[in-house]
Amino acid sequence: MKLRLYVFLFLAVLIFSCNREEEQIPLGEHPRPGFERSLWQNLNGEWNFRSDSLNVGLNEEWQNEAEFFDEEILVPFSWASPMSGVERPDINVGWYYRTFVLDEGKNWEQQNIYLVFSACDFNTTLWVNGQKAGEHSGGYIPFDFNISEFLKSGENQMVVRVEDEELDNRPSGKQYYGNAKGIWNTVYLEGRPDNYIKNIKFTPDIDKSQLVVEVFFKERSASAYTFHLAGKNNNIDFVTEIPANRNSGKFIVPITNMKLWDLDNPFLYEVSAIVSSESFTDEVSTYFGMRKISAVEVPGKDFQYVALNNKPVYMKLSLDQSYHPQGFYTFPSDEFMKEEIQRAKNLGLNGLRIHIKAEMPRKLYWADKLGLLIMEDVPNFWGEPDSTAKTNWEYIAGKEIERDYNHPSIFSWVLFNETWGLFSNDEDGKRSYTPETQEWVRSWYHKTKEYDPTRLVEDNSPCNWDHVITDINTWHRYSPARHWAGFLDRVVDSTFPGSSFNYIGKNEQTNVPMFNSECGAVWGYSGSTGDIDITWEYHIMMNEFRKRPEIAGFLFTEFHDVINEWNGYYRFDRSEKKFGLDELCPGMTMKDFHSDLYVVAGEDFFQTYKGGSAIEIPVGISAVTSDIPGELKLRYSVYGWDEIGEKYNITSGETDISAQPFKYTELQATKVNLPDKTGVVIFSTALEDSKGNILQRNFVPFKVEGNGSEYLTVTQSPEDFTEASWNIKHLSPQNGNKVWGMGSGYFGYEFELPKDLNGDEVESIEFRAELASRYPQSKYLEEGEAEKIGMTVVTEKGIDAGYGKNSYPQTDEKLHGAIVKINANDQLIATVELPDDPADHRGILSWMNQEPGWEWGSDDHSKPWLLDEAGSYGFLVKADLDETSKKSALETGKVTIRLFVDESTENRGGLSVYGENSGMYPMDLTLWIKKSQ
Repeated sequence: MKLRLYVFLFLAVLIFSCNREEEQIPLGEHPRPGFERSLWQNLNGEWNFRSDSLNVGLNEEWQNEAEFFDEEILVPFSWASPMSGVERPDINVGWYYRTFVLDEGKNWEQQNIYLVFSACDFNTTLWVNGQKAGEHSGGYIPFDFNISEFLKSGENQMVVRVEDEELDNRPSGKQYYGNAKGIWNTVYLEGRPDNYIKNIKFTPDIDKSQLVVEVFFKERSASAYTFHLAGKNNNIDFVTEIPANRNSGKFIVPITNMKLWDLDNPFLYEVSAIVSSESFTDEVSTYFGMRKISAVEVPGKDFQYVALNNKPVYMKLSLDQSYHPQGFYTFPSDEFMKEEIQRAKNLGLNGLRIHIKAEMPRKLYWADKLGLLIMEDVPNFWGEPDSTAKTNWEYIAGKEIERDYNHPSIFSWVLFNETWGLFSNDEDGKRSYTPETQEWVRSWYHKTKEYDPTRLVEDNSPCNWDHVITDINTWHRYSPARHWAGFLDRVVDSTFPGSSFNYIGKNEQTNVPMFNSECGAVWGYSGSTGDIDITWEYHIMMNEFRKRPEIAGFLFTEFHDVINEWNGYYRFDRSEKKFGLDELCPGMTMKDFHSDLYVVAGEDFFQTYKGGSAIEIPVGISAVTSDIPGELKLRYSVYGWDEIGEKYNITSGETDISAQPFKYTELQATKVNLPDKTGVVIFSTALEDSKGNILQRNFVPFKVEGNGSEYLTVTQSPEDFTEASWNIKHLSPQNGNKVWGMGSGYFGYEFELPKDLNGDEVESIEFRAELASRYPQSKYLEEGEAEKIGMTVVTEKGIDAGYGKNSYPQTDEKLHGAIVKINANDQLIATVELPDDPADHRGILSWMNQEPGWEWGSDDHSKPWLLDEAGSYGFLVKADLDETSKKSALETGKVTIRLFVDESTENRGGLSVYGENSGMYPMDLTLWIKKSQ
């Protein structure tokens, strides 16, 4: 019995150890699910490493001294990244070493063994068992070496030297977000026969219900081959013969009972491509999607949209820098990449633009699998377009497009971004996009179209109005919210075939889809916005885009925060931001901004009305689809928060409406009789179909100034404190409509009660205020001040999102709380937990009272666009005076309120006080005197 127990325990430990070993292999899945052989072995994991900052390794023959490599590195993470365990962005040459044994559980006999690098930047040299096996240049695309002749039975040694100096003639995209130096994607062994499938191209033709298959071999065939395309989850079973002396074959495969790949049902045909003869067999697992990408004239209109399967699609995209804070170019897991695609879909987006990076194929696989469109960029270089730069770029561009051809999610290729790498300097140092370079770009547009006629191609995603030839007339724009209407009118008016707008030289517009390929507010403000609430400006921008359906879509910058741009839907670590939409308009999320049917509620987000007035609120409906329910109902509600923070309802109603495909229709304005009451008011809408399903929500905020009040109150403005003391500092931003203190300290205020107040009639006195904590932004801190409260600030790396001069960090999952003690006439009347220092759409008054910069259309840009704690707001705090403080108040006719924060532990502390023109509620600090009934 004991022996059996020992055996059981031994086996359990063995299985547990094996599982742990498997778990320790990062990115253990095959890196290319669209081109996978069964005979492969993942080499990711702990390797030995040695940095070569003096570049002496070759002369000293380090390849023969690899056992002395004294560091460990986690492959496949770049040696510059934290996840590598090395984190050395300063070195340009690194050496890797590891041993390996061919997996005994697999049949490697009579196979050539290839060592495959999925991506390694930039010059790679390989030695196997002391012998040089090959070299490669280029940082983004896969390459391999046949190492069969260098292998021996049992353990083998491999040494890899990578040189990656940052040169202007090497494509590098935006590696300043984190350099992808060295190996940055999976390394693996693969068994192949002497002749093998080198590449396979699937070109779907949904109009003919057929698939064009092109298969390419390493070398010409010595005899006839049998080609078999065998379906796994489908009825494909196609067999044909490839004659001898061919290095490729091209076939038409009929697709019966065709299932389309689309965004809602992204069906993938999983197949095995098998080539065989009497002497060998090679099999690759792969897949394709039956879908069609094109540009079509919108029915009944004179403009075009991008089309999926012949149906126009309004593009709802985001710029995806595709970086990870710890892995840089490399994501920590396959699950993370899957979640990336799902995060985009959760927002209601239908696509991402992978920004100047050849994306990891497994992430593209999840876009294929889950149904998300991808606009994929080719990485740019930063110097002038000399012959070396062009050669480096051409190699990567060609290989990237070849590698990713079969991904149904990719709908367009973007060859260059913002003319980076296309400018040449003349003798006077003046740079220009020369006609010669334009012709080179034009030639590559045609080369790309020749290789891949199934997708749309952009010559350049421009911010300089300099298209040469393109299938999509895109443009970039970063503007404050109040500029969008004028700018978009200009774009629409300037877009027509033959127009030179947005084109360079003598090139002109053709009839192609026109839409935005980068937009937002981040660079629309002097010095950029830094980290702020994105939703207020986003809300206005979306309204303006949707009023102009001639614009075939938008591409918001950006999907997630990065090092110096904190304007993503998600944080850099992909934690969620809080937008506050649901509290302002119940049930509303970011997805409502991305609905095909979209109600534009209101017009002016900076409007103030007089209490008691009758107003008309404009309403319109935008449809960017032909799928419109036969019956639509628009419900509306009007409600607000008054001068003591209480919510009140004004009116509600409903009306039957209709929408027209691909048109913005102005509806009858909604009449509202406002009560004579001060408030921040919301006009909200809910679009419903005949079954009561809510299709879209929206709202517009405005302020109402009443002439009187139903409450007996005494108020003080935040800036009218009588005393203040804070251990870091205090400030009165927003023209004194708000004050804050950082760290620990207090604000004191004095209130004088009405002279004619009869104390016997007073039932209670309640203190109310809108308060929040105050996160210690580094832009306000002197050296050493952060440490006083246990905070570490690393502004030079952009770690603190609050360093920008316009910034006020947006609400997210990380809370920065404080505990405030409220004293009234020296009596403690309340201790309140302030959970956060938030800034999001709920900070209506903080947004409404931002001072505008230069006006759209003006030639005078001397007044910059700046932000002053935009979107910030607090929590409604209530505290009754106790009997002692109430008695003192009635006897003296005064109330002294002290707001005291005595806790200043890490990321806690501080106090923000909001007034009637700041925050969420239209209230100053208030004493509410309640009389006996």
